[in-house]
Amino acid sequence: MSGPEPHVGWTVEQRAAVKRYLQFGAVFVFAGVVLSVFLIASGNSGGWGLLLLIGCLSITSYFFVQRGKNGPA
Repeated sequence: MSGPEPHVGWTVEQRAAVKRYLQFGAVFVFAGVVLSVFLIASGNSGGWGLLLLIGCLSITSYFFVQRGKNGPA
């Protein structure tokens, strides 16, 4: 009979790498939101699509990071 499974999360190196990637990605998110707002303001409907894409990627990244912090389910 085995005991409780150990909590396995990210190593310090993995957390540092994720932090760098998120900081790098935040620059692109900011630029994308600014471009999206400009497109929406100028009457281009593609701005809404870009904003939706950025939102979906941000939510997916958030859940990926949360799952990594808490270890496997």
